[in-house]
Amino acid sequence: MRRTLATTVRSEWSRAWRRPAEVPLTVFGNALLVTAAWFLLPRSWLFEFTGPWGFPAALAGWMYADVSATNVLAQDPLDVLDKLTDTGALERLLWAKTVVLWILVAPVCVLVALAVGFVEHDLSLAAAVTAIICVAPFGALGLSTWVGVFLPYHQNPLRWRWDNRRRFRSVIVRWGVLVVLPYAVFPAAVVVVLLVPLLVVHVRLPINANSLTGDGLLGLVLTSTVVSLAIWFAALRGAATLTKRRSGRLEAYLTDPQRG
Repeated sequence: MRRTLATTVRSEWSRAWRRPAEVPLTVFGNALLVTAAWFLLPRSWLFEFTGPWGFPAALAGWMYADVSATNVLAQDPLDVLDKLTDTGALERLLWAKTVVLWILVAPVCVLVALAVGFVEHDLSLAAAVTAIICVAPFGALGLSTWVGVFLPYHQNPLRWRWDNRRRFRSVIVRWGVLVVLPYAVFPAAVVVVLLVPLLVVHVRLPINANSLTGDGLLGLVLTSTVVSLAIWFAALRGAATLTKRRSGRLEAYLTDPQRG
């Protein structure tokens, strides 16, 4: 299993960087957008947490919250079609996709969090924020994959969508909703992942990073790790099982790019 999963991750990593390299371009494009918004616009316009520690959290959220996290089955439909009736292979593929996305995002956010900790002279809080940024997305990514199981869409060029705009509901409206949906789904999934840890350490929302010290920080990190990984495994196993159950519908959709 481990060797097979490692092979799947390597294969998915290579696929991600093949032209047009949509996943890396989307991830790093979002990073540039959130950075520009953070430093060029009034922060209260777009961000809930406007202090220094809000930037690494916002960076992680924007880099993850895109179609790369939700449209997991239609990114490479031919590969998925070969695995539609193999729950184990599907599960490994979904694991690999989340791991690859995590590898693209986490190191950047970790470096930013450590830089903030150095500037703020609080490396202990930086370590805690780094840990949470590293572990919380796993559970949220696992939950986000369910969108792609129920509502995949073909990554057709914009020119194709314009040429087929008369099929407005399926080609334009459905696609438009699914493009923006991750910006709501992923943050909601993060809340689900962190809700139990926050309750366990008796921290009330909204989060005040300055109040999280000592045992509270350690408790938040440990419980976040356990809850996030548990949700990740359960969500991806459930997604693989649902994909197999819906294999007939998914096969009909994934084999026909004209369905939008």
